[in-house]
Amino acid sequence: MDTFKNKVAVITGAGGGIGLELALQLARQGCNLALADISEENVKETQRQAQALGVKASIHLVDVGNSEVYQNFVDQVVAEHGQVNLLINNAGITLQRSFENHSVDDWELALRVNFWGVIHGCKYFLPHLKAADQAHIVNLSSMAGFHGLPSQSSYCATKAAVRALSETLGAELAADGITVTSVHPGAIGTNMIRNTLERSDDMARAKKNMEMAAKLALPVEAAVAKILSAVKKKQVRIRIGKDAVILDLVKRLMPVTVQKLIMRAMRKSTAKT
Repeated sequence: MDTFKNKVAVITGAGGGIGLELALQLARQGCNLALADISEENVKETQRQAQALGVKASIHLVDVGNSEVYQNFVDQVVAEHGQVNLLINNAGITLQRSFENHSVDDWELALRVNFWGVIHGCKYFLPHLKAADQAHIVNLSSMAGFHGLPSQSSYCATKAAVRALSETLGAELAADGITVTSVHPGAIGTNMIRNTLERSDDMARAKKNMEMAAKLALPVEAAVAKILSAVKKKQVRIRIGKDAVILDLVKRLMPVTVQKLIMRAMRKSTAKT
């Protein structure tokens, strides 16, 4: 996709963080927007800022994990905009709890938002993407998709699934001229962790993780610029942030060693508490 001008981009999780910044940077480049979020207040604010930049921006209240709701969302977007060129599956949630304290409801929520949301987006928008002159899919995975991290079982599992799905779709859709980009951010300067802090089963550890992430965090503006650059360059996978690059390389070079180091660190941490 050599230009975003006069294209139509669908962004889920558009009410804040990466989704909000994606909307604004695309709007500055003349891209019309279909903005989806579960929070009406937040997505209306994104719409207001995007429209101020001179583009058309529709809003849609969507539970991305609900198949029927998602199909209606697709129909609304096509009726409103007439085409879809760029699908960005950005909606996501993290739960900082041990596997033992993850309830079945926790798992269902993480799977609905993080994985089924991506499946629904790719499945139901695909016919319209194929009909477009230029089309691209961006799926937000994570550096957590490279490795199983403590207190992040549902997040790591779902983000690894997004990575695998993206690779499969990329291979299948190459003949149709549709590139699928799997995005693996490390710590980014958003409120994602803070917004789900109350879901933690170890508040002290969760706050410590949040403070560490804040120190490493890449500004959201820089992260989004890398994502949109990857779309123009048709990159199939990008790592965002030094922490994501390092974790990926270490995992590839020393898969067992890094796992043992994390296990040792967890044993020491548990012994102290």
